[in-house]
Amino acid sequence: MSALSSTAALPLIATPSIVAPSPGIPRGLAARFGDLYERWREQRQRDELEIVEDLELTSWDGLNSELFELQALIMSCQPRTVGDLVLQARACALVNNDLWIDAATVEAADAGARAQRRILESVAALAGAELLPGVATIALA
Repeated sequence: MSALSSTAALPLIATPSIVAPSPGIPRGLAARFGDLYERWREQRQRDELEIVEDLELTSWDGLNSELFELQALIMSCQPRTVGDLVLQARACALVNNDLWIDAATVEAADAGARAQRRILESVAALAGAELLPGVATIALA
């Protein structure tokens, strides 16, 4: 008797999935990121125009604190759609925005940072989406 034929009569045991199915990224979380992204762009535009209303940079402190928290929540979700992947890529890109908008950071980026940037850009491009909509970025050399 072979090993396979000796186990053929055993009943199938239903084993629970190790990872429960996820509905993807909740819409509310995506909406919160969209709102934060718009506020981030507005603050950046004010800075570019040198409209100094916040000498203590408390606006940036608040935005960055909210961004880091939101990115952690977004990344803790299992993506289920291409849109979910794009949202995760955008959240990561925004946390590391200097890799796109700061010339010194772009120039000094090591192989790991360049690879991170390229994969995030590839995810967005594959989806036909802009990674950082409305933001002028600096190309990698």
